[in-house]
Formats: sequence, structure tokens, C-alpha cells
Amino acid sequence: MSTPGSALQRLREESAQLNVLCDEYGVILLTAFGSVLRPAAEPHDLDLGVLFEYGEAHDALGLRDNLVALTGYEGIDLVVLNGAGPVIRERALVGAKVLHEARKGVHANAAVAATMERMDTAWLRDLALEELAG
Repeated sequence: MSTPGSALQRLREESAQLNVLCDEYGVILLTAFGSVLRPAAEPHDLDLGVLFEYGEAHDALGLRDNLVALTGYEGIDLVVLNGAGPVIRERALVGAKVLHEARKGVHANAAVAATMERMDTAWLRDLALEELAG
């Protein structure tokens, strides 16, 4: 039976096949993040962040199906970073394990942009919480 850790290891071992798959789907960045990277954690899924080429249609479900086929693990949680909120984008990028980067600098640029946007919009999230509290 496959586990989140063994699925991540399989993606690392099959990097050539993963790169072909990412190119086929227009993926410019694929990261692993979350509990699977924390040694003390017992992960229940494999969190992957995906950034597709901007301005092109993307098939996240098709990509996920192919990642499941490659790893033999159904518990892949795929987060599409295009259009995702700044908090989840930062979590999927900062401290993440890069599995595919189409061009040098894609990960660094995306991580910095996500962090800056999270910081710039923190006051809006705080305001929304205050409004909810009444």
C-alpha cells in the first residue's frame, strides 16, 4: 500500500517521467508541501502545489490522474496556485520541495510574490475576522 512519503519518493525517483508529464500539461512549477515534509508528522495525504503556464488552459484533474498513476497513491491533494489565495500559495511555495521547475527562477519569483501578497493583504484578513466577530 502506498503512503504519502512513498508517493513523494516515487516522484523524486521518476523525475524524468515527471518532467515530461509536467511539460505535457503546461506545468511551470510543481512543489510538495505540508505534513509530508515534516519528519515528526504522520501525513494523511500528499500536498502538491502546481503552477500552470499563464494564459493557457490547464487540466488539473488530468494532471492529478496522471500523478496518481505515476505514484500509485490516491491521496494526492493538488492545489492549483494560479488564482489561489496568498496564504495557501505561500504555504505551497515557501519551504516546499521543488519537484519540477520549467525555468530557473520560477519558484523563487512565485514564492517571493506570494509572501509579499500575503503581507500586503494581512490587514484585509484581519478586518474580515473583526467583522465576523461582530
